[in-house]
Amino acid sequence: MKRIKAKLTRAGHFELYEEQMPELKEDEVLLKMISVGLCHSDVPAYLGTSAMGKSPLGFEAMVKNIQYPMGLGHEPVAVVQEIGRSVTKFKTGDYVTGVSSECFTSHMMLNENKRLVKIPDTEKPIDACLGEPMMCVANIVQAANPRFGDHVAVIGCGFMGLLAIAGLKNDRLGSLTAIDFDSDRLKLAEKYGASETICPLQEDLQSSMMNITKGKGFDVVIEITGSLKGLASALQIIRIAGRGKILAPSMYTKNEIFTEEMAYNMMYRSPIIHVVHPWYCENYMDVLKKAVDAYVKDIFPTDKLITHRIPVTEINEGFQLLTTNPKEYIKGIITFN
Repeated sequence: MKRIKAKLTRAGHFELYEEQMPELKEDEVLLKMISVGLCHSDVPAYLGTSAMGKSPLGFEAMVKNIQYPMGLGHEPVAVVQEIGRSVTKFKTGDYVTGVSSECFTSHMMLNENKRLVKIPDTEKPIDACLGEPMMCVANIVQAANPRFGDHVAVIGCGFMGLLAIAGLKNDRLGSLTAIDFDSDRLKLAEKYGASETICPLQEDLQSSMMNITKGKGFDVVIEITGSLKGLASALQIIRIAGRGKILAPSMYTKNEIFTEEMAYNMMYRSPIIHVVHPWYCENYMDVLKKAVDAYVKDIFPTDKLITHRIPVTEINEGFQLLTTNPKEYIKGIITFN
């Protein structure tokens, strides 16, 4: 059996390869890909600056010496096309999602015990059931763990920020504030659960924080812009008395300057800065299942936030959207016929 796989052959350029697949092992499932989400954590590899890999000592770390061609993509949605004779967790025809590497491919084989879950029966679009990023958001929401009456802010109303707002909206908060430069994104944030919005281009961030929190500052801030400027904003508005919590699920890959003001705010506010990437999660599979269930129950409006469906034959155009981030773009997925 042959498959079509998109591989990065140099910085900023994918090519399609036809490959012969090995025989299916008894503990494996053959997946026919439906969609794969485009994720900003793949941008450094796409641009050729760095990639996720292994250090010489064997642990996961950044690598600078990128070897081409390389596969990318880690947000798969697929249908089980065939199962090995010892597989018990899945059956042919099951829709599945989760996380794996090198998913920009028409077909792939995975051990049934890998990070893969069945998607429950649903009338919602299957291609939008992106388990990996939804798991990341569920992990963020669990780690935020605001107390009754807390004031929470989300900085950055992109795909992940909007999902985080949707996941937090029923927590009986004192306030749930969305912060973004784009007024249209702030309207979406209100639609999905924000009680307050701040546009720093139109109003002073700290003055707005004082009004919303009655001079206290935000108890929890989720900073999800991917820029140190977002972290600087979080340090400006976190709880003034100390011991507030800043969650940092963004991947900071830009060469930016840590400012003096950030240092002073870090000292005076003394927040907990909590990095909440998937590696923080104690039980990945449990949170993944809860995230998929949240999609099926319409808690996560993932399907409504996908703005671009891009055929794998146009994957270069998809990554151009991802890296340039035009106003109309929120989330893109690569699709397979």
